[in-house]
Amino acid sequence: MSASSASQRGFTLIELLIAIAVFAVMAAIAYGGLSSVIASRESVDAALDRSKHLQMALWRLQQDIEQTVDRPVRDRYGDVQPAVLGSPQTGLYVTRAGWPNPLGEARSTLQRVHYQLDAGGHLVRQYFRVLDQSQDSVPVSNNLLDGVNQLEWRYLDDNGQWQDRWPPDDRQRNPSLDAASDDGNSAPAANARALKPPVAIELTLDTAQWGRLRMRYMIAGSRP
Repeated sequence: MSASSASQRGFTLIELLIAIAVFAVMAAIAYGGLSSVIASRESVDAALDRSKHLQMALWRLQQDIEQTVDRPVRDRYGDVQPAVLGSPQTGLYVTRAGWPNPLGEARSTLQRVHYQLDAGGHLVRQYFRVLDQSQDSVPVSNNLLDGVNQLEWRYLDDNGQWQDRWPPDDRQRNPSLDAASDDGNSAPAANARALKPPVAIELTLDTAQWGRLRMRYMIAGSRP
């Protein structure tokens, strides 16, 4: 074979197969690296999204609890309930101030708020459009946080003792208020008005993503 014909010879089949195989391996490595980068980015974005939801939920809790005011309300059955009402069974109810009213609606800037853990592991915030409800009052619900395994509340009383419900059992019924109050209200109504909010409220969340979280919120204007 002459030198000129040898220089013009193309790739053999084996050489082409080897080149294709090498290219395929390099492409697979590049695709795998790209897929890993994309998966990592998606994982980071998901973690940031969960972190944002957690921060928003804790911010909302802080705003509601720290702005609690001593304003009892009537429930849908007409019974007077204290400004702060909480137990392991019912969750937490508070009356809070500072409800924005940018449209100038004919309503109070106070708001009745309810926190509870539903069966699906969601921390749910409900609020009522009116303070004193009627039988057709329907709360507005929002899921603040997912993946909550357990929710616990505690309440700090005037004596520096933590209670697992509010009002505490020994203050649910005040003997001095058995008689109707001077303004004609029934004893339960007078009782509710006499029960001040706690000094602080502690929240413990057992979450699937963040583990066990504990926050304490002082109530504005509460007694030391």
